[in-house]
Amino acid sequence: MAASPAPAIASARVATPDNDIVVTGSRVRSQQPLRRGDWNACTIDDPKQDLSACRKQVDPAAPGVRGRAAAHLADGLALAWQAELTGAIAEFDRAIALAPRDAPARLNRALAYRRSGDLNLALLDLDEAVRLAPNTARYRYHRSISLRQKGDTRKAEADERRAIELDSRYETVIR
Repeated sequence: MAASPAPAIASARVATPDNDIVVTGSRVRSQQPLRRGDWNACTIDDPKQDLSACRKQVDPAAPGVRGRAAAHLADGLALAWQAELTGAIAEFDRAIALAPRDAPARLNRALAYRRSGDLNLALLDLDEAVRLAPNTARYRYHRSISLRQKGDTRKAEADERRAIELDSRYETVIR
């Protein structure tokens, strides 16, 4: 019995929306422009305040310590969204105690500190988030805001430049 011929992928024509790119027979969504608030997604500043959109970053169902730390992070976000900053900071403390290398927990605690007026503690957490994930534009972007609020324009501008180098979409929110 003869083998059936391989499908003719190259000859198949599929209508796709303008924002799709077809690569070797697979559909890949092209990078969308940064929408207002996306740089704050899954943070205490998230305009949507919706944990269901944060499951990759905040998964309380994850096994072991990771899941327990994520549960505290989720609780901290929920409290911060209700303007309960002291409780939120306590939950972020618990998340960090369980997972000290969790940069998103450090970012959120920094944002809560900044919102409550403590730029020094905010910068300590932002410095650590940048140390843990030096190639993540969001941490540099948020650190630049705190540095600028503290009056350190030179360091703020350096972080802004690096954030844009890492992710050019930040140019729309920084400039």
